[in-house]
Amino acid sequence: MKYQKEISNIDELVSICEVIPTPFPDGGQPRKSFGMGLSNISFVGFEKLEVFQGNLEHLYTLNKELSETWTLKKFETELVSLIRRLKNESKKCEIKDVEDLFVAFLTPEIYESEILYELYGAELHEPKLNLGDFTVYNFDLSISELSEKYLYLAQRDIYFSHRKSQLLLGIQTKARENAKAVEIADRLVETFENVFSYMICDLKHERSVGVFNFRGWQTTSAVVCNNKSMGYHVRSRIFLPVDISHPFFLDPSQGNDKLWNLITKPNKTEIEKRVLTAVEWIGKAVYDLDKSKSLVQFVFAIEGMLQFNEKAFVTPSIVSQLSDSLAFIIQDDPEKRKSIAKYFKDIYQKRSAIAHGASKTIDDEDLHLALKM
Repeated sequence: MKYQKEISNIDELVSICEVIPTPFPDGGQPRKSFGMGLSNISFVGFEKLEVFQGNLEHLYTLNKELSETWTLKKFETELVSLIRRLKNESKKCEIKDVEDLFVAFLTPEIYESEILYELYGAELHEPKLNLGDFTVYNFDLSISELSEKYLYLAQRDIYFSHRKSQLLLGIQTKARENAKAVEIADRLVETFENVFSYMICDLKHERSVGVFNFRGWQTTSAVVCNNKSMGYHVRSRIFLPVDISHPFFLDPSQGNDKLWNLITKPNKTEIEKRVLTAVEWIGKAVYDLDKSKSLVQFVFAIEGMLQFNEKAFVTPSIVSQLSDSLAFIIQDDPEKRKSIAKYFKDIYQKRSAIAHGASKTIDDEDLHLALKM
């Protein structure tokens, strides 16, 4: 029977939901409520919340096109409306109810949008620069072109009056809902930031390019008070802008030209997924100011590339296999291989100590060594 499981999912949600017209003392039980008064629908308690969330996610991901063009929040709203109607009418869910639910989401047209973000920490002296499917715009040099492309941007004083950066980062998305278009773009931009951190590779934290994660010029002051004296301590963090038009960021010998396209490439191969994930872990590690977290993330990158059984418990023998594999990939000389294998085992031991809450000193040499590997 078509949609038999989905009909069962919806009937289960109708049966476990409650109508709670007014706020009530529920003994501290967690709940999720939709609507007020007699239109309220609530799921109270951990078990019912778990059922609701599980069924919601199953229904949302049942149709790939739906989940790729609408937000979960929008789907949740319409699903709750169906549950509310069935509850009020004391009816069981039917095939037509499920079909109508999906048709309502799949009928609207998919449209392409370019999402623009302010980009910080970079400089660009030409109108625009393409990095894979991402476009970096110099606002003053490209706003006329953007205004011709998007007529509403002619009123740019409305959209850019509080702009703090000279650069805009644009990425194209396809969706049926603006909120979904931004959700897709947000994920891609986060990866973009990690890839940039990986390429800049600045463990001194003097350079940073980003939209959400950006660390610029900062001054921190502290007042030192004691019974002998009083003092004022000021620290400033240096900020150096990055010229993103430098050929390095598209250098084929580094593989940098391929990485930008890999971010948005559909249907990535297994090795492409591993490479991009490793690059992201390295980017996060470079950006992080916490040395312990940085070291762990560098090791994540290595493990992600070399450990093929993700469910296997990491034993000393597996660590040895990882260190040997790493040594053979990096070096041809037998003695240098031994050194690399030893370095990795030492770093992995520190990673394990951090993960298990042990106090472990991580110095700059550890981070540079892990980054190099």
